[in-house]
Amino acid sequence: LHRVFKSPVDKLVFDVGHQAYAHKLLTGRRKVFQTLRQEGGISPFTDPRESAHDAFVAGHACTSISVGWGLRQAQALRGKTGNVVAILGDGALTGGLAFEGLNNAGTESTVGPPFIVVLNDNQMSISRNVGAVPHLLRSTQARSFFESLGFTYLGPIDGHDLSQLIPALKSARRSLKPIVVHILTSKGKGLAEAEADDKTRGHAMGPYQWRDGKRVRDRGGAKTFSEAFAEALENLMAQDQRVVAVTPAMVEGSALRALQTRFPRRTFDVGIAEGHAVAFSAGLAKGGMRPVCLIYSTFLQRAYDQVVHDVCLPQLPVIFAVDRSGLVGADGATHQGAFDIAFLRPLPNLTLCSPVVGSDLAPLLQEAVGLEGPCAIRFPRATLPERSNLPHYARGLKSRWLKYAETAAPDLTLICFGPLAIAALEAAEDQPNWAVLDLVWVCPLDGPTLLEASRSKAIITLEEGVEKGGAGSAVSEWMTDHQIDVPILRLGLPQRFIPHGNAPSQRHHLGLDAAGIKAAAYQRFGLA
Repeated sequence: LHRVFKSPVDKLVFDVGHQAYAHKLLTGRRKVFQTLRQEGGISPFTDPRESAHDAFVAGHACTSISVGWGLRQAQALRGKTGNVVAILGDGALTGGLAFEGLNNAGTESTVGPPFIVVLNDNQMSISRNVGAVPHLLRSTQARSFFESLGFTYLGPIDGHDLSQLIPALKSARRSLKPIVVHILTSKGKGLAEAEADDKTRGHAMGPYQWRDGKRVRDRGGAKTFSEAFAEALENLMAQDQRVVAVTPAMVEGSALRALQTRFPRRTFDVGIAEGHAVAFSAGLAKGGMRPVCLIYSTFLQRAYDQVVHDVCLPQLPVIFAVDRSGLVGADGATHQGAFDIAFLRPLPNLTLCSPVVGSDLAPLLQEAVGLEGPCAIRFPRATLPERSNLPHYARGLKSRWLKYAETAAPDLTLICFGPLAIAALEAAEDQPNWAVLDLVWVCPLDGPTLLEASRSKAIITLEEGVEKGGAGSAVSEWMTDHQIDVPILRLGLPQRFIPHGNAPSQRHHLGLDAAGIKAAAYQRFGLA
């Protein structure tokens, strides 16, 4: 690509920046490449603020054709020169947005250089591709498929043979109409350890041992929230034949491999198609099943209309397992699970809850399956907290006191939603007149317990979601609606996009750890 096209005059629009690491090395970032995905280092995805060679931000799949076509039209309207090349994998063609872009770009005309789509076909999204399109691409129908959409088709071409690949790209550059260059590649080609792997690890690599290719693990074997939820779901599926699992190409990320092996007919990987995953779940629920749609917070944003129109409006019993809620660390701004509380909380008929520890997950899931309407259970990208002395959560409990104050009117009550309750307990540990309340459910709120909490002289709410419109806002609204005048400070994520980094370090800088809570209590209420 960089030999044939002249970036940044020619725009190379990557679909998900994981595939752009070689591009980063070739465009001035080789010397700082060891800082990739680290706090203060280079981004895990393409980012125009980092380099003029990054034509567009790319953290979510299926966007490159639409974005590239928009750039191409803008060039034509402004009389600018240069090619536009959209580079995407075949996994992106399991998502509807890619087809919307193809549909528009193939039938519209523009002046100047052609619009070029480079399809890197390696039969993978994260795991093996699913659905009909991957089969079509490897059949004799690929040419007629793209040509029927108005594109010239060139391929299939061996992507590892430069004597074929470079002439093909040069030919595409000379095309008189939109063109698809279909290249075939093998994920991990050239590194024996990667070629021998099942290919899933290569999606978003962490550190690995150079001598043997084994990944470096730094969590000491501790179970993650994702793994604990999958385990609870597997147990529930064994008990209730109505329960099914749905995921948009996140079998590995949502720790569903064992579950998929055990219940292959009741585990649905629908590809990189979040809107379809939610609407499909709605159909399952309407048909009498109890679907659990496992989806990352940042990707649930892509299916918001389906959540509203297809699930909440008809009040269907779909359970959303909202993984990666809150800070996600190395994946950064495109993947932070900051907004789900704020965009789910206003929806009619939807209930919303969050665990603090791993033992909360099974009873919350069991309760969700028993509801007649939709429910969302949000949990972070993290290992399970090592706290075994919390009050046990049981079905039917709408909130719980994690720590009582010594008096009926505490100096401060920390009202928490989610695992940051652990930080609240640490902050209150040496404060006998501080109380800690875990909301558990933010929709609906537990009114009687909030009334009890309102006896406090001051309240701090705590959540790992955007501060505006989140759980703290819900508490403030409830107090206002009930004409209760108590000072409230809301702590949460700021209203800005948070870059990649180390999540615990970021919590510290954002004041969402025990030290930050104590500092906020002192600064706002004079409590020490």
